[in-house]
Formats: sequence, structure tokens, C-alpha cells
Amino acid sequence: MKKPAIFSFLLSLSGLALASKSFDEKPYTLSTSLSDAPMYTLVGITDWGADILRVYGITTLVLVFVFLTVALPTLYALWRFRAKGNETELPKQFTGNHVMELIWTILPVMLLFIIAIPTWEVIFKQSNRAGDPNNFQVKVIGHQWWWEFQYPDLGITTANELHLPENTPIDFTITSDDVIHSFYVPRFGGKIDAIPGVTNHIYLTTPKVMVPHKLGGDFYQGHCLELCGQSHALMRFEAFVHTKQEFDVWAKNAMNPPQVLSAQEKRGEAVFSQCQACHTIAGTDSAKIPGKKMGPDLTNFGNRRYLGATTRENTLDNMHLWIKNSSQIKPGSRMTSFEGILSDQQIEDVASYVRISTAKKL
Repeated sequence: MKKPAIFSFLLSLSGLALASKSFDEKPYTLSTSLSDAPMYTLVGITDWGADILRVYGITTLVLVFVFLTVALPTLYALWRFRAKGNETELPKQFTGNHVMELIWTILPVMLLFIIAIPTWEVIFKQSNRAGDPNNFQVKVIGHQWWWEFQYPDLGITTANELHLPENTPIDFTITSDDVIHSFYVPRFGGKIDAIPGVTNHIYLTTPKVMVPHKLGGDFYQGHCLELCGQSHALMRFEAFVHTKQEFDVWAKNAMNPPQVLSAQEKRGEAVFSQCQACHTIAGTDSAKIPGKKMGPDLTNFGNRRYLGATTRENTLDNMHLWIKNSSQIKPGSRMTSFEGILSDQQIEDVASYVRISTAKKL
């Protein structure tokens, strides 16, 4: 019997796990408990996140102190000097208390310094990590409306899935290819803008995999937090933190060429020649075409859980719909609508090629 929606919601809050598949078709766990929800930010699982929470904690204490300092005397004055009976005479008025004026000038300045000092400390800590040879390099490029992740030291390019080794210092180099976006993994820590022509950085150390024997890595949800156009709300991505051994396996196989086995995939490979100006698949002629491609790298597309920047599950049916008219799934999508250009059979063939031949069986 189908469970009511409210019952399913309560089960998710109780911490039950949802089974899913990783890039290598092995199960990992996505916890949906309140304290482990994708947008939960009150636990710093990285050093960057912990530093930000420490500043937030100090700021919160200062604000509570200010609130109580103002609210309690106000409440006392309202009670102490309230009108009693038919009293019409105003209480004694006084002004020009220089001691009080000095106190409420100096005290706010002191409170601002209490907030500013740890804030500066965190900012300078980030700056001091620049150029560290131990940093693992990841270049993040925002596009309308998807994310590109490049690994310069490994020669790997992915889209909408960020794979990272555990307990490793990372240098995220962040920029944009069109408008201002904002890179944000809530569980990791603070966000930072991706600005055209500007390079920003986030330095952090990835958390350890929470369950070491769990294959497939830990999942974290990422978002764009800067209004960037029509499909801003659909510009999401997924971050996976793997054990170092598992990450090495992923990296070793990430740029393998597609394995074209069926006749349908071979027909789809021929149809894909129309897409090579916009997309790249490593090991094919599309990788030999010079110049920047406007669409995502599809080398590992078959292993991604979603298409359209996590808009739909990565299934053949959804792939067919995406190729036919991507704007129906993601409004404003810049991908060409092939409805009327390709036949349904050709769309099925190229969907099979892109979806199946690029799936890496590790």
C-alpha cells in the first residue's frame, strides 16, 4: 500500500537512508535526516566551514548580548514607569548624560572589534593557503545553466558532478563563462561568486568519508546562489567525496573513450557528429576539434545520476526528451532543439550512444 506523503516525510526526518548508485554502480547512502540534509549548514565538516561557523557563533553571542542589553532595560522601564491610576504627570526627564553617551559609543566599537578580529583571521587564513603545493587543483567554471569542473593536474573535465578525494587540501579556482554565478556546497562552507574575467578561490580540506567501507563515496549537494537567468533554480550539481583509493580508480577511468557495442550505438555515434561543435567525448573526433565548446563535456555522461544539471534522472527516456526539446525540461536552455531536425529513431540512437557507451564499468 502506498504511504501518505506526510508519512514519507516523517520517515525521512527520522534519518532513514535512501539507496542510490554511484559512478561505479555501487551503492552509497544519501541521508535525509534533518541534521544531514543537503542545505544544513550548522555542522562544519570542512576546516573552511568550521572557521565560518566559529565567526557566526561569535557574532550570534554579540547580537544576543546587544539584544538583552537593550530589551531588558526597555521592558523594565515600561513596567517601572507605567501610568498608575489617573496619573497624568510625566516622569522626571533627564538628558545630556555624558557618561552614558560615552558608554554607548565605546561599547559598540568594542563589540565590532570582537566580531572583526576572528573575521580577519579567517580571511587571512584563506589567503595564506594560496600557492600551497599540497593543494589539489580544481577549476570551477559557471555557465548558463550548468557547472564545469576541470582537474588540470589530471587532464580530466567533468560537468555537474564534482569528484574529490577525502582529507585532501583543495584549491577551487572559480570563474564564469557568461554572467555572475555563485559556487556553493552548503555542507562544505561559504559560497563565493563566479565572475566573468575574475578568478576567485576557496581553500578547504575535504572531510573524511563518513563510512570508510561504504563504496561510492559521500554525496553533497551544490547550488548556484546568484540569480543568473531563467533557469537559475535548476543550476545544481553534485559533489562526491571518495576514499583516496576509490578516487584514484575514478580518475584512472574518467577519460576512457566510449565503448560502442550495439548497432544502435553505432548509428548514434554517426548522428553525434552533428553535436561535436558543442560537446566533447574523449577519444573521439569531437576531442580533436579546436576551440571552446559551449556545451558540457560528455565523456562520463553515462555514469552521471542526472542530466540537465540534476534537473532529471539520467535515463534513456529523459535523454530522448532532452535531445528533442531541452527547453521543455530546462527553460532557456541553450541546447539546440532537435525536434523536426532529427527523426525519433535518430534521437533514440544518439541517446543510446551518449547514455550507454560512455558508462564506465569499473
